[in-house]
Amino acid sequence: MRSCVLRAARWCLSSLRYKGGWLAPLGLLALVPVLILLAGDHVAVEAEDYSVYSDPKKPAIAVILSEKQNIDRFEEHFGLSDGQVDDVLAATHLENRVLAQEFGESERVLAANKDLPKKEIAKKIAASDFDEKVAAAVARTKRRIEAIVPKDQRSDLEGWVDEHWDQEVQAASTEDFTASSETNTTSYHSDGILCKVFATQYRGNTRYEVALPHRNLKFSSQPRVHIRRVSGGPRVGPKVKEVGPWNTYDNYWMRKKYRTKFKRVPRCKPEAQLAYYQGFNEGKDEFGREVLNPAGVDVTPAVARDMGLKKYQNAWVYVRFRWVHR
Repeated sequence: MRSCVLRAARWCLSSLRYKGGWLAPLGLLALVPVLILLAGDHVAVEAEDYSVYSDPKKPAIAVILSEKQNIDRFEEHFGLSDGQVDDVLAATHLENRVLAQEFGESERVLAANKDLPKKEIAKKIAASDFDEKVAAAVARTKRRIEAIVPKDQRSDLEGWVDEHWDQEVQAASTEDFTASSETNTTSYHSDGILCKVFATQYRGNTRYEVALPHRNLKFSSQPRVHIRRVSGGPRVGPKVKEVGPWNTYDNYWMRKKYRTKFKRVPRCKPEAQLAYYQGFNEGKDEFGREVLNPAGVDVTPAVARDMGLKKYQNAWVYVRFRWVHR
């Protein structure tokens, strides 16, 4: 009973957050405190006790250490040498590779069952070993990093990861990921709208391409996007030739009015980002897969290399959608 009440309370709070405050129905506003009272103090205790480091199915370390400032903090906090940092990053890149392979396997399950209802597809994925292999990869990364960190500081590892996870969640909740605020929804972007999203790597159909999570791009004009790392570096301009990551109807670069699905999610924020950080849609994509990273674009290794990334090194990037002006 209590778990059902908690889920209802979370749904209401999520609805309030993404419906824009005063636009939410008054009945929904009145329902939230009642549900929270019914749930008692369990909500606060659950949030306080949650440790992303201890979550066996949450690949958090690799995402946190995809940003240079976090790598520098990690190195300083644990007193690591450059070689030890390289070993830590090698462990996260290996995890990225394994998760990319498992994601590819789940894509093949989707393709083989594409005529089934999505609920049935979700059951097929649940029946596979997707979750088990993810958990094994996450555990392997933790073991390797724990072996690198000095013994007398290993007890600090969980606290460090949890602290930086909380910072990431806060940033994902409050940061404006568009080039300019959407306060003026009729603002004109002469060079196309610019979104900050997380980039992962995949094996494409061609050597030099990217994937975006809406089917219309692959099966129509296959436009070019301009991408560069948030931390700086070269800009690339590959064509969109695949659908993904995670979703297939998430044109997050469009205004709410023209967004196919997930209209409650702010512009320039992929559904996967909110699912990963905030548990939106119960932390799953449109097919019922547990979202393993906040990715909004997939790039092939050749594209990643031209951006200054190593193989299976993920990163936050700016993506410019040159055909979207409002």
